[in-house]
Amino acid sequence: MSLKIDVTTVARVLLRDGSWYEVIPGSLTMDTFQWTDREGITIASVDLEALPPMGIRFKTRGMSGWLSCPLTSIVAVHYEPIELEDPLAVELPSLLSDELDRPSVQ
Repeated sequence: MSLKIDVTTVARVLLRDGSWYEVIPGSLTMDTFQWTDREGITIASVDLEALPPMGIRFKTRGMSGWLSCPLTSIVAVHYEPIELEDPLAVELPSLLSDELDRPSVQ
């Protein structure tokens, strides 16, 4: 079993600095790091021993540009919506039931 987290549903990211960062919807991407300059020189992070090769990039409110970090910098993610099929959704208190995104009836 794996914990499948759809990157399009991530609403906030907790980084090692202890801060939660709000993710602007649709901006989170995951890929390998590649370092470039205006001349187009690229260095893959696997060539740099100190940096892990995979990372994330996203936009957050209150900051211009992009925030990028290695995957190892992520402590937790908050993602939405909670689906009724999620095993833990049935254990939520009834006070939170209005927070659930109910599947559309067709």
